[in-house]
Amino acid sequence: MKKYASLFLFFLAACGTPTVQVETIERVVEKVVTATPPGKSNALKTLTVCMAQEPETLYYAGTTRLATAHVLQALMDGPIDNRDYDYQPVLFAKLPNVKDGDAQVKKTKVKTGDLIVNADGEVVKSDRDAELDQVSATFKLKAGLKWDDGTPLKASDSVFAFNVLKTKDSGYANRFVIDRTASYAADDDTTVTWTGLPGFFYSEYDSTFVTPLPEQILKEIAPKDINASDYARKPVGYGAFKMKEWAAGDHIELEKNPNYFRAAEGLPKIQRVIFRFVADSNDALAQGLAGECDILTQDGLNLEQIPFLDRADGKNLLRAYYVPGPVWEHIDFNVTPDKATKPRAIIFNDPRVRQAVAYGLNRKEILDRIVFGKSVVLDTFIAKEHWAYPREGLDAYAYDPKKAEALLEQAGWVKGADGIRAKGGQRFSIAFTALAGNKATETVAQIFRDQMRALGIEVRLDLIASNALFARGKEDTPLSGLNFDVIEFAWRNSVDVPLNLYRCDQVPSRANGFIGQNDTGYCNPEYDTAANGYFNNLDRETRTRFAQTAEKILNRDLPFLPLYPRVRVSATNPRVLNFKPNATQNSELWNIEELDVKD
Repeated sequence: MKKYASLFLFFLAACGTPTVQVETIERVVEKVVTATPPGKSNALKTLTVCMAQEPETLYYAGTTRLATAHVLQALMDGPIDNRDYDYQPVLFAKLPNVKDGDAQVKKTKVKTGDLIVNADGEVVKSDRDAELDQVSATFKLKAGLKWDDGTPLKASDSVFAFNVLKTKDSGYANRFVIDRTASYAADDDTTVTWTGLPGFFYSEYDSTFVTPLPEQILKEIAPKDINASDYARKPVGYGAFKMKEWAAGDHIELEKNPNYFRAAEGLPKIQRVIFRFVADSNDALAQGLAGECDILTQDGLNLEQIPFLDRADGKNLLRAYYVPGPVWEHIDFNVTPDKATKPRAIIFNDPRVRQAVAYGLNRKEILDRIVFGKSVVLDTFIAKEHWAYPREGLDAYAYDPKKAEALLEQAGWVKGADGIRAKGGQRFSIAFTALAGNKATETVAQIFRDQMRALGIEVRLDLIASNALFARGKEDTPLSGLNFDVIEFAWRNSVDVPLNLYRCDQVPSRANGFIGQNDTGYCNPEYDTAANGYFNNLDRETRTRFAQTAEKILNRDLPFLPLYPRVRVSATNPRVLNFKPNATQNSELWNIEELDVKD
């Protein structure tokens, strides 16, 4: 039988700005078909995943590399998923919450010298006898869970993992919750209770369950030695698949786990997974087009390949996936330039001027230029999929240059003979500060400069190195010293709404050692009241109400202008079913047990 495959050939221009030409060639491929008896197959159903890096370890506490996360989705399902800016149970029927009583807030007495979490979130010894809030959460594991070697998975395995991770030389980097934990104990074989230190009013208590480690295998190994042990290259897990081999420099092969707790549901759908390491993004794309890779993960592709992927998708050679992620670009205004440690122009203290910039900047053009239209323009600092997003009451600040000019006139900024506005003898001339050497950031800067010029605003580009841009704790730096007019960079969102970013007490100052994160200088007691209401409650409905009030205040006052979320790019062979990359799930293989491949 003959099969026709359309292959893309890519040519980069040799000089000037790199451009790409795409040529489609029809090639006849001979395919030999061997008869197979009905109902039988000669080969295991296999999924081949191509990713950019080889994991340095498969011990989850030993790395933050995305390549490891991809493989561990197959070896260790959950225990808690993180989709759409919220948490979902995997090893549990439900997650604890205050309304059901399996999470609680109680007053507890502390004595002088006891460890507590203070108002700044720091672990300190109490300087007095006091009574503080203490949060606890109880997790109930599903019955019948097993490690892939057949050993029962028990609550004590999670407690064992906690004790390993809390060891200072364990190498575990994400210590925030562990360092603020008073106790973590197994109540029985299926029940674990986490209790925070007094004063640690943690809204994400429902995520405090610690991913289990197999105590039966690791109990004789010192925490500092686990990452160098055999376990780090051939871990025992409880996911849909188990280790078969790791061929260094080439691939990792997994096979179906017969002890998987969802096996009765017919999962996983496939019998074997092969993770191949393809460092070059163009090589990965070529191998995907040739059918050698079923999935191309986000770390192996880039934004410049979007036109290729769209063309391949249109010809049914690949399925392209574009997911706006949790990292969002924004422009901050210096709303209190009088507080800067160096003299700044007094311009953006007027909200009408900030609103004028918002109306006068075509943010849709920005995301079209940078991510080929695959993202969305943000109305606030959280995505529409977030549980706390207001469904009404937000101004979208849609592109409207005439409205922008009217606001500037209203604020007293009048165009001069050279087309640049001035007020009271002050010229509307500002610096746009951003990261140098970053193509996306420099594109934003150029669009901003050109579109502001059309409004009568003169913009100088101040592109600086990352170590200078993001330096904290020094009064002469852009962010900590409020030494900018407008500045562009990115924040990362999560389940919790980052209302702390714009509180009065977070404005960098000598009083806080210039480490406050509210680099806009914005301070509004009305906003602080809403933010404090959010942080002082654990009930989701109450928190939602306070968060939405705070977001509407920010949307009105506009100390920052949200731009767009960065895009995660991935692709699959059209035969792959149930591939569902998600904004907040770290790896797009979060549901690998449900993935299937059409025959």
